Amino acid sequence: MERFFEAKSVAVIGVSSSPTNLGRAIVFNLMEFQYQGLIYLVGPKGGVFAGHKIYRSVAELPESVDLAAVLVPARAVPEVVRQCGEKGIPRIIVESAGFRELGEDRLELEREIREALSRYGMRMIGPNCIGIINRYNGLAVPFMPMKAEVHPGHVAIVSQSGGVGATIINHCAAEGIGFSKFASIGNKLDVHENDLIAYFADDSKTRMIFVYLEGIAKGRELMEVAARSSKPIVLHKSNHGGAGAVIARSHSASLSTDDAVTEAAFRQCGILRVVDQNEALTAIKGLLLPKMRGRRLAVISRSGGHAVMAADAADEFGFQLPSFPKELVQMAEAHARAGVIQFHNPMDLGDVFDLELYEKLAQETLSRADIDGLLFIHNYQGIFDAEGSRKLVTRLGHLMHTSGKPIAVCLFTMQRELEYNRRSADYPIFTDPRDAVRALAWNRDFSSRPQHVFGTQRPGGMDTEGARRLLASAPQGPLAPDLLASALACYGIPLVPWAVAESAEEAVAAAARLGFPVVMKTAAPNVVHKTDVEGVRLHVGDDAEVRDAYASLLPLGRRVLVQRMTDPGMEWIVGGRQDDNFGPVILVGLGGIYVEVLKESALGIGPLNTAQARALVHHCRGSVVLRGVRGQKALDETALMDMVERVSWFLYDFPQVRELDMNPVRVYEAGCAALDWRATLSAKGSRTG
Repeated sequence: MERFFEAKSVAVIGVSSSPTNLGRAIVFNLMEFQYQGLIYLVGPKGGVFAGHKIYRSVAELPESVDLAAVLVPARAVPEVVRQCGEKGIPRIIVESAGFRELGEDRLELEREIREALSRYGMRMIGPNCIGIINRYNGLAVPFMPMKAEVHPGHVAIVSQSGGVGATIINHCAAEGIGFSKFASIGNKLDVHENDLIAYFADDSKTRMIFVYLEGIAKGRELMEVAARSSKPIVLHKSNHGGAGAVIARSHSASLSTDDAVTEAAFRQCGILRVVDQNEALTAIKGLLLPKMRGRRLAVISRSGGHAVMAADAADEFGFQLPSFPKELVQMAEAHARAGVIQFHNPMDLGDVFDLELYEKLAQETLSRADIDGLLFIHNYQGIFDAEGSRKLVTRLGHLMHTSGKPIAVCLFTMQRELEYNRRSADYPIFTDPRDAVRALAWNRDFSSRPQHVFGTQRPGGMDTEGARRLLASAPQGPLAPDLLASALACYGIPLVPWAVAESAEEAVAAAARLGFPVVMKTAAPNVVHKTDVEGVRLHVGDDAEVRDAYASLLPLGRRVLVQRMTDPGMEWIVGGRQDDNFGPVILVGLGGIYVEVLKESALGIGPLNTAQARALVHHCRGSVVLRGVRGQKALDETALMDMVERVSWFLYDFPQVRELDMNPVRVYEAGCAALDWRATLSAKGSRTG
């Protein structure tokens, strides 16, 4: 990726002297951003633009270049790519639209491009994008004219949509926030978000990464790349389905993915997901502040009302508000006019008009060992106190950098004063207390990702080859419950004792072995919800009842599952399915008849380690019952977590098992066991992403 952003020479292909030619804007941007490399122009009509000769073809270029920015009609792109390959140009950005996003008939164009890239060993960004920018060397090749509004900064931006990417740049510029590098990736025919995130994670000019996506190229790889990054990654993923999916298909050829799975994947690998551009900007601002290393927050506010808002937000986002020490309170009281305000945390300075004291209070607060960060709310009109307030805002920035603790400065003032402070401050400014506190919470909660985002050490006692032999002989479709049970047993996944009978006499013998009372249910693989078709008989207590139960189940099929009747316990659901992008998705939640009613569940991407399995269980609010409430004994949550971990490995090892559902799983004081299980096998499974 470095060869894209550090190119020493650029060929802009698709330039003409026509005033409506979009290639001219690329040349404008290279000059506007003060690109320091060589610029060559190519267009079939030749001529001159901006003092540069326009060569009629790539072959006419006097030398090879490091990068080509291509903006020609879609059907001409494959030939241009081949010409670039023959010229020895290693990197290409195709900004032209008109490919897969317009329909399947354009796939042949993409095949030709891929063939040329492979033949000549080139890498390409696009098509259907607006290109890249490197603020530190002036390389800027978008086809929309842009302005270098603010100084180079430390936010790297990856956007599938050129329009959204440009908007984020503008939003950041309005806040006085500069970016380091920008890439619009469009249809992602070759280079995709994972390539760029990995590059930006190692880029010395970048401190955090923002990504906008409509579709995810390789989900599992994205998780691994994110987990290795020591820098925060903020990701806005749109295209949840419905009308958005229709537009996304024609915009960037992106298919929608299961949003709950995406959410779980991001949470597991440490990506901060935002849902709109306002959240994105808030997160960017918060993560550019020094690291907040705890939950202890001080709030100093010139407005009592805003102090109340801040206190509410502190509760909402899990902050503690330690009391101010007596000396600090006395310092504020000594400057109060009417003496009617009590100086708690939040500290309301509405009765104090000494701006130098404000700075002193902030300095003393940050020096305290029991304070991890400060929210400073200042309101002024800029009529009598503009100079002092501007100085205060600057000084707060100095205090933040010297203390190494974050200050979220929230300003309420006239628009011209707000704009002045955003331009002059070297840190982000907020205009809403809740946004400021939420930004501090995101800052606080970010930490370096785990080295391994997936489980790497298998639980003991798993016979992978035994399960493989069993599943190899199974036809596609719903699995027979006895075959599935045997495969699950190979992985040490506990089930209630069971047997399969194909006659009434076999059922009687099985019940005798298992011990009365028993449960009898149809073993027909295609019956999903057995109770709905009267396919279950409970509390079968003797031989005669076994025969009667078998006879009643016979219309559903000769094969009947006989199980030992188990003691009551807390009911959970454990299972999962294969996602085409992320691989095995593990589901844990409250089970039995409540699974559809309460919908209290959590998802993870397998295989999981022990800590991840524990986190999934604890993500469900019902997990508190496992630990014992109102005098009840604690249940064996360790056994449940072990089952979750083993199921995750089972689904990882056998991608042909498209769905697995064990419901209910009954958890006891010692151990747990699945009472019912079903799965669907595909003809061929594969792991993607």
